[in-house]
Amino acid sequence: MSDHASSMLRLGVSVILFITACVTAADLSSQLDGALELRSQQEEHSEGRIARTAGVGLPERIKGTQVMQAIRMNLQEGISIHVDGTEYDAYSEPFEPDVSTLDASSLYSIYPQRNGNGDITSVRFEKLEEE
Repeated sequence: MSDHASSMLRLGVSVILFITACVTAADLSSQLDGALELRSQQEEHSEGRIARTAGVGLPERIKGTQVMQAIRMNLQEGISIHVDGTEYDAYSEPFEPDVSTLDASSLYSIYPQRNGNGDITSVRFEKLEEE
């Protein structure tokens, strides 16, 4: 067999293998999508159900007293807290952070910041406007 015929045969086999791999990948992708759809339908009404789409939710609303407690608890754990631009990052026994400027009756939104492992690194609170 000549070099030219051998090269053409290798090219033909390579093209056939490439097309076969593409068809197989498309089929597996379709099967995976079907399995996810079936699992989603089975778990639709259970707690912790699978969410197939990402959405933007409203921030959690908490009272000022809960913000004060969160500041005390999280600073003991070494997590920095930001409330309306004020940073609380130091906690030393027996001194507690000065939370006298916070309004205990107001509502605040909470925005936790997480690292790559999902651990909370800091928490930001923002006072919500009165309704």
